[in-house]
Amino acid sequence: MGLALAGIQVSFYEVFIAEHRWMLIVDGLWATVVITILSLLMGTLLGGLVYLLSLSKHRWMREVAKWWKVIVRGTPMLVLLLIFFYVILGGHHGIVAAVAAFSINFSNLAASLFQSSIDSVGRNQIEAGRALGFSNLQTMRYIVAPQAIRNALPAYKYQSVTLLKSTSIVGYVALLDLTQATELIRTSTGENLLSLLVVTVIYFLLAWLLNKLLDSILVQAYKI
Repeated sequence: MGLALAGIQVSFYEVFIAEHRWMLIVDGLWATVVITILSLLMGTLLGGLVYLLSLSKHRWMREVAKWWKVIVRGTPMLVLLLIFFYVILGGHHGIVAAVAAFSINFSNLAASLFQSSIDSVGRNQIEAGRALGFSNLQTMRYIVAPQAIRNALPAYKYQSVTLLKSTSIVGYVALLDLTQATELIRTSTGENLLSLLVVTVIYFLLAWLLNKLLDSILVQAYKI
């Protein structure tokens, strides 16, 4: 057991420490975190806008929301990423392309979560708020939103972790993310198991931290 542990320590040193390859992991981790956080924020806001458009009294706004959902749902994530990077941004600004593509993709999920979670509250809750003299804004803030967030939180956390894992494709647009950094280390050292094990552990920790962050922000914000 002791010899095996010593062998792992030696391998870890040779693969990650000896030639400062750990810096690739740090740079890739930073890119992964930035893309994930920005995409979640912008995708959620965009999803809220799409949901509001779907409720509009104007037919053309509802049509925009409907076709947005249809087009985004039918476009593969990788294709959307490549369109932004090569067509819209001319092969530059990989992080911008990644954030834009993942935000648009996540907005579709967020819009569906807005709709399903708010619908789950029930019309009687809204009528009860109005009966108490609340304005529409107060009814949404104090009655609908807390219950809707509670209902949406499990699915939102799941989709957020899915987005985090999906960022592993950004290597296609010449971005050094966590997965791409691991691939460079793996190919340069020939050490497959240790490299892939390390990146697996890092993704697991990122997913765990993301869940905790969402619990802290969303649950505490509405005192659920």
